[in-house]
Amino acid sequence: MRDKDNPQYILAMIWKVLLLIVGFWGLLDGAGITKGQYTPNFPHMFTNVSNLFGWGYFALALIFMIRHRHEKEWQIFAPTAKYTATISLLVTMIIGHVMLFGALVQDGHIVWHLIVLHYIVPVMSLLDWLFFDPKGRMPVWGPLAWLSLVLAYLAFTMIAVGLFGIYMGGGTTADLTDYPYTFLDPGIVGVGGVVRFCGAMLVLFIILGYVLYGIDHLLGKHRQKSGTAAP
Repeated sequence: MRDKDNPQYILAMIWKVLLLIVGFWGLLDGAGITKGQYTPNFPHMFTNVSNLFGWGYFALALIFMIRHRHEKEWQIFAPTAKYTATISLLVTMIIGHVMLFGALVQDGHIVWHLIVLHYIVPVMSLLDWLFFDPKGRMPVWGPLAWLSLVLAYLAFTMIAVGLFGIYMGGGTTADLTDYPYTFLDPGIVGVGGVVRFCGAMLVLFIILGYVLYGIDHLLGKHRQKSGTAAP
């Protein structure tokens, strides 16, 4: 059977197309474009940064699948970028649920793009790994490499606002701080508060990364013993 006729290949393509469609709508609506306007602070928020990164990854992964449809290699495209996106989206979901849950309802209405970007896209990204990726191949250093997006975001934000005074406010706290979130503003939570939050977020990234790494290798060993085909 050619891989392009493989049910797993077809399901993986359909799943990625659905993820891209749902994510695209969430990003357009979050940016205000579906309402005929653009929200300038849209790229300031990590929710949107992680979803843009994830959307770009899955778009390239879909193209890669189509180009390599006759080969087993369709399952493997830039794994470090993929798991950077996956972990970033999962942390977006966790932090959004714990700290920003109240923003899901504004003026008595559900903000659907936040549901999509905080929950649906992160879960679909995780399930894409679970259902379609070969298991047992994640490197032990992977969870540290997957910090790259959030480290770049934090560094850029703190330098842009703290050193150059660039306004990066947004969301429900746009009138309170020049930072995307109040917990990044030393003027509100203090330098120690910012350091503690950033440290806790990085620890959360690493823990989630190694949980994913551990599950991935357990599934890989189980499938090797049972002789189950990848993923």
